[in-house]
Amino acid sequence: MVIGIDASRANEIKKTGTEWYAYHLIQEFKKIADPNDQFVLYSKEPLRGELGVLPSNFTSKVLKWPPRFLWTQLRLSLEMLVSRPSVLFVPAHTIPIIHPKNTVTTLHDVGFERFHKLYSKNSIGYQTSFAKWFINILVKIFTLGKYGSNEYDYHRFSARFALKHAKRVLTISKFTKREIMQLFDSKFDKKIRVIPLAYDKTRLENNYSDSNINNVLMKYHIRQPYIMYIGRLEEKKNILGLIDAFKTLREKYSFNGQLVLIGKPGYRFEVAKQKIEEYRLEELIIQPGWVTEEERIILLKSSAVFVFPSFYEGFGIPPLEAMALGVPVVASNAASIPEVVGNAAALFDPSDYYEIAKSLNRVLNNESALRDILIERGYERIKKFSWRKTAKETLMQIQNTVK
Repeated sequence: MVIGIDASRANEIKKTGTEWYAYHLIQEFKKIADPNDQFVLYSKEPLRGELGVLPSNFTSKVLKWPPRFLWTQLRLSLEMLVSRPSVLFVPAHTIPIIHPKNTVTTLHDVGFERFHKLYSKNSIGYQTSFAKWFINILVKIFTLGKYGSNEYDYHRFSARFALKHAKRVLTISKFTKREIMQLFDSKFDKKIRVIPLAYDKTRLENNYSDSNINNVLMKYHIRQPYIMYIGRLEEKKNILGLIDAFKTLREKYSFNGQLVLIGKPGYRFEVAKQKIEEYRLEELIIQPGWVTEEERIILLKSSAVFVFPSFYEGFGIPPLEAMALGVPVVASNAASIPEVVGNAAALFDPSDYYEIAKSLNRVLNNESALRDILIERGYERIKKFSWRKTAKETLMQIQNTVK
């Protein structure tokens, strides 16, 4: 059996949720795969670092011809036309127009349907203004005016196309499966399988010296105690509400620490920056942007509390990482988050920033030993998740599509 995998996301330098998902699955596949199966990893560029260390039954295929944009629909489609594997696995919901009948994809969430106003309408590609306009016209003609060539419409088109044409659709939480059934069609129930995500236990077990920790804190002008957030910095992640909650925490509960926001800026982050300036919190809300994995782990491990205020998540790996490092978690009670954290987090209504501030204060001050209880529960909760387990279940679904 030849198993093709879209490794383009796993090969990104600055990885976030979907990219790490793809990376960890491929790394685990290398350990558990049947030596008789052949794996082909498709990417835009040569595989980097550990990803490029391949067993004998794995090969890398770099699809590097032009154009630079729409890699999946143009370059990967052409590859599927001329050299089709037994099964294709795409670890995100964008499958190529031309694909094998045995195609497996992962639909992480459908937030673009629930919160369409919070998704970017920016045009896709690196073209000139005229080229973007021309391609947008072609897309509108081709889709009878239903879609344009922007990020939001591409999400909508890709999800519908994947649900209709993929033989198997994986999703990462029971919540997301329910959302798909409600927002699209209950008939897709037969092809959807729920396989939860996990966290990287090995990386988190690294021991860092006091000098390593101090160097990272000094580099980003961070002082303890501080509250930690990890994720894309955008409106749908409720960054605006978190800023309001932090301001309330300082004014009402006299918290004298900082808030650290780790992640790449997303849609409408400029509104959040304006709010930070308006509240004069520039020196108290630290925005390092994207950081290295070592720095991210050090910053998370050294934090007083981890906060996850999202309105919508398909899963959410950072809370598991915080639990594994003994950091108490305060999180939104929305979407899949309660399913992920169980009883190991203090939950709040993400639309109420006063409640966010109150929950943070309770944990910071260890009211009724809440901090200690959450840490203990967190250690128990993470025992349910591992990338090896996720990879085994995923590989089984991939293999079953050709049986």
